[in-house]
Amino acid sequence: MNISRITRASRIVLFAVALIAVRLAPAFAAGVSETYENGAPIESSRQITDMRGRVIEVPAHIDSIVALGANSLRMLTYFDAIEKVVAVEDAGHAREKTVHDFFYLATYRIAHPELQELPSIGSQENHEAIIAGNPDIVFSSTVDVAALDQLQNTLGIPVFAIDADVEVAGIEDIVADLNERAERVSEPKRGYAGGMMFYGPADLLRTTGDYAPFDYTNTTNVMPTNPVGNLRPYMTSLEELISADPDYVFIDSANYGLSLRGYEANRDVLDENVAAFANGEVYTTLVYKYYGTNWENQIINIYYVGSVLYPDVFADVSPVRKAEEIWDLFFQVPLTYDEVMALHGPGMGRANW
Repeated sequence: MNISRITRASRIVLFAVALIAVRLAPAFAAGVSETYENGAPIESSRQITDMRGRVIEVPAHIDSIVALGANSLRMLTYFDAIEKVVAVEDAGHAREKTVHDFFYLATYRIAHPELQELPSIGSQENHEAIIAGNPDIVFSSTVDVAALDQLQNTLGIPVFAIDADVEVAGIEDIVADLNERAERVSEPKRGYAGGMMFYGPADLLRTTGDYAPFDYTNTTNVMPTNPVGNLRPYMTSLEELISADPDYVFIDSANYGLSLRGYEANRDVLDENVAAFANGEVYTTLVYKYYGTNWENQIINIYYVGSVLYPDVFADVSPVRKAEEIWDLFFQVPLTYDEVMALHGPGMGRANW
């Protein structure tokens, strides 16, 4: 499958609701210079339903956006609306202008360094700065509907809620390709995913029972879903990892160093009791989460994990070339594997433990 042939309209179906607010806005403005066009009145606004079920009124012509909260700005880079962003956050984990230790773990920042040149609103609580930026619309990943309504009332600006937890299943051509490959997996392998970056760093014991690279390759995840039922990464224990005894371990690059130290502190017991460590079947993957989810990297990880576990099924896939294709698909910016790994490596490979 040639991913580059996927049309812009179909490549990110999972963000279709948000597309209505941003990508279709130019259609309302095209050729408009007065209040009438072709003898018919021009709408100055329209009602849309956001991803939390709120009906909001937005301008028909959207030229300026502010994105608030985890994943909001990333999604705007996905559907090619970055030129409409007029200001960015620069506080806490949302520091979009200040380069810090984890800054480049969000791949969209590598693809769009120009974001650092935009004015800062500070934090999403800085209502005065948001108002001063005068955006036509605000995108927010806030979950609480009451909080969204209150923010909209305070700002006097439409606030469109996005769903930062949407999965990759809307990318139909990619999913169809992966499903076809998964059907050819006759003997599922047993895997463990560790080193997840989620609300801060952690070692190899931060895991997840809901890991797309396993789900989409028909691989058995040896860990259960989060005990509280929210599908998020969580801390397991050394005893539970030993009991699970995976044949393969995949470590997120975001926490490679901490995971290595965690392994070294327990090397003897892990090598003796866990097949993956005993056999050297430990691999690193691209950064999955940082200030939201790097969905583009997670799709790349699916192909990479598949190539490790089922080389015959993924024999036609070069993970590096696939990574560059998918980054181009999501960001419309050519990125090379080497330049991305220089900023958030080690990337995809066998861990030299």
